[in-house]
Amino acid sequence: MDIDLLRADLSSLKVDAIINPASASKQKAGGGAVPVGEAFVSSGGNVLCKFVIHAIVPRQGDGNEDAKLRSAIWAALKRGEELAIASVALPPIPSSFGFERGRCARVLVATAVDFRPHARSLQRVIFCAFDEATHCELRRVIEELSV
Repeated sequence: MDIDLLRADLSSLKVDAIINPASASKQKAGGGAVPVGEAFVSSGGNVLCKFVIHAIVPRQGDGNEDAKLRSAIWAALKRGEELAIASVALPPIPSSFGFERGRCARVLVATAVDFRPHARSLQRVIFCAFDEATHCELRRVIEELSV
């Protein structure tokens, strides 16, 4: 599984799925809130991908945030495997969730690296940042982890 970094608008990418960081108040189709650390799938709707995988991420202050964020991203990558897709794109966690840029980048990239041995159909994870500062931080972490 390749791990790549692009500076682009996430919605412009031609990938099988986009991983959408979502809050615990997000409702699955058919009802019921999804707990933090889990993920569920919906159709791609009007974007270029087939699916949107909603990763239910914690907010800063929830406690044990790094482990919960890791669990949510792992669950999203696992949903990708269940869908037998080849590529996913993942944005950084929005600042509205309260994560510091470097801390978040480290958890996201490390989770993707650790998921590699479990990847069968998933061939490419693309981290996508629109702004220069976030792109630079993700690049630094990717290089540091020797991805």
